[in-house]
Order: sequence, then C-alpha cells, then structure tokens
Amino acid sequence: MTMSLWDRIGTEYLAAYKAGDRVRVDTLRLVKAALEKVSIEKRKDRLDDAEILQVLTQQAKQRRETLEAVKASGREDIIAQTNQELAILTAYLPQPMSDDALGTLIEEAFQTAGQNQGQVMKYVMGKAGGAVDGKRVSQLVAQRLSKG
Repeated sequence: MTMSLWDRIGTEYLAAYKAGDRVRVDTLRLVKAALEKVSIEKRKDRLDDAEILQVLTQQAKQRRETLEAVKASGREDIIAQTNQELAILTAYLPQPMSDDALGTLIEEAFQTAGQNQGQVMKYVMGKAGGAVDGKRVSQLVAQRLSKG
C-alpha cells in the first residue's frame, strides 16, 4: 500500500529535521501548519490526498507570486530560498498536464457542461486535480468561448 500524502509529509519532515536540512524543515513545517489549519476549518482529524493537494497547490502558488514580486528587487537570497521551497513543494504535486491533454479535457468539458465558463472550469479543475493551473485553464476556456 502506498503512503498517504499526510504520512509522507510527516515522515519526510522528520527525516529532514534529523538531517539538519533547514530549508526543507521550514518549508514542510509551514505546509504542516497550513494542513492543520484546513483540517480544523473542515472539522476533520485528517485531510485526504485531494485536499492536501489543494493546500500544496496553494502554497506553491504563493511561492510563485513571491518570486514575481521579488525579482525586481534583486534580492538574490530571497529568490534562492523561494526557489528551493517551490522545488520542495512541487515534488509533492502531480506532473503538470500537457497542453494537448488539457485541450482535450476542455473540449470534453464543453460537451458535458455546456457553454457556461464557470461550469466548464469546475469540470476541468475537478478532473485535472492539481495537475493544472487555474489561471491557465481560465485563459484557455475564455479563448474557446470567444471562438464559439
């Protein structure tokens, strides 16, 4: 049986702590705190893998936004640390979906959900899990809608 994401994060946190890997420890500590917060909000003892992927995706998105904001300042120390944190987080996320596969999924969504952008987005994001960026999906769906 494969290990759940919850267990994997906990195990890798302990291993990083014992190895003295500060960046990994700090990153996973922040992830664990975010997971605890969500589990309290949802009144659950433990989140399932899909819920954990949502939190990890959100954490990765925050790091990407930080990189965008900091690039202009030239703070190489923050850029380097944020890149390390992003690499740690993306190791837990599924591989990004290819453009072809995403296009096929969007077409499938239009056949199933109709011409409503919200319904199409919901369908695509549900089927793709954490393998797609919501902003990218939104742009592609809007392009498809403008074509008719």
